[in-house]
Amino acid sequence: MKSAYEKAMERADEVYGANDSDVNSLEIREELKKIMAPFFKGKMDAEALWHELEEKKESYLKEAQMMLIESIGLRNSSEQIERRKEAVVAVESLKDSENSSFFEKQFTQAQSLQQQYQTQKKQLDEQVKQHLEQAQGQGQNPLAASQNGNADGQRGMNAQMKQQLAQKVSEFQEGYNKRFNKLIEKMKSEIE
Repeated sequence: MKSAYEKAMERADEVYGANDSDVNSLEIREELKKIMAPFFKGKMDAEALWHELEEKKESYLKEAQMMLIESIGLRNSSEQIERRKEAVVAVESLKDSENSSFFEKQFTQAQSLQQQYQTQKKQLDEQVKQHLEQAQGQGQNPLAASQNGNADGQRGMNAQMKQQLAQKVSEFQEGYNKRFNKLIEKMKSEIE
């Protein structure tokens, strides 16, 4: 299983392709990977990260914030998002144009959205499980199938229901991903 740091680095590599104009940014990221690895592995807190970055240029601070923001997602725990918030705010305090309150607000919204997502995902998972158990129970009972029509009709209903449930789950995921990605993009645009 990949660590949050490895996922963040993969996401960063996807976002920042290696072309001539990005070499400086990529070089900065490579250096920051070494500095920030302990943070992503949970061995360093936001204050220690602040001390590691306090002598760095603004371009390093911006890249560090980008890496932190890019490392959050709906599947992160509330505690992981809180740690990223503390780190982004700490790094923001090192910059000339400090805007900590903006990031605090955005991360609070991200945590709230993540908690809503987790709660609704559990409810949806339970609904899907119940529907599948009900459908399975009906499909495995030959007497019920013969009373309600032929067995092929029953299987068709099960397949149709499964397809509807899959569509519902997909729409749920897509809706939350769009909302979360919008928050991420808003934070990233504030850095640049």
